[in-house]
Amino acid sequence: MTRNFQPRAAFTFLELMLAVTLLGLVMAAVFSIWSAGLSGWKRTAGVSDNLQRDRIIMGTLADLTKSIVFVNNAEGLYNVTLDRDPQLGDTVSFVTASTAVLPVTDTVAAGMRRVMIGMQRNEQGRAFLGILNRPALLQSEGDENEPWHVLSWDVSGFAVRLRHPREATMKETWDEPNLPPSAIEYTIAFGVNDGRVPPVVVTRTIETPVAQYAMQLLGLATTQRNTTNTVSRRDIDLADDRDGGSE
Repeated sequence: MTRNFQPRAAFTFLELMLAVTLLGLVMAAVFSIWSAGLSGWKRTAGVSDNLQRDRIIMGTLADLTKSIVFVNNAEGLYNVTLDRDPQLGDTVSFVTASTAVLPVTDTVAAGMRRVMIGMQRNEQGRAFLGILNRPALLQSEGDENEPWHVLSWDVSGFAVRLRHPREATMKETWDEPNLPPSAIEYTIAFGVNDGRVPPVVVTRTIETPVAQYAMQLLGLATTQRNTTNTVSRRDIDLADDRDGGSE
């Protein structure tokens, strides 16, 4: 009795190589899509976090700015000052009645205090947006070792302009000892400048109610524009935080 054997179908080596190649292409495409989606999610989450920090920090600055106290006197105890550091940016200083971000250790400044707001670096060279509190009527320049309190570690740039109450123009320097600005424009870069995700730069102008009263006491007219909560874009220099900010 004879049996007929049918040859079994099998894949050739060429077919196997083609299948493996196609499988590799499909896996590469899936991984590319997954990686792009993950990167997009991270960027979106980073922008969302920066916007949340924007609301908190800008809200704090608005509270401090709207509560500016100004009295025209020969000693200049209530003068508004604006200094600029080539590496860290602007530092603005004024007397305020606000108790926002007043640490327990600085209760001596409660009631009225002079605040200095600007970029600083810690001992490791990392940049941060900080605030320094002093008693309002302190005439001395203070101690260089006075502690700066951190407002945010996630800020890489800070710039300030002051609006002249008569001219209604923004000034990058302030030489008016007898006048407070009618508004303060803050520009903040939210996000670490590490070369990966670009910081979110936000500019907001906050009115100072005290300016109108100061102008009235001097018998001068003020050009007042309500631009509180106005948000715009302004380019500023950023503190480099790669390698701890060291050059």
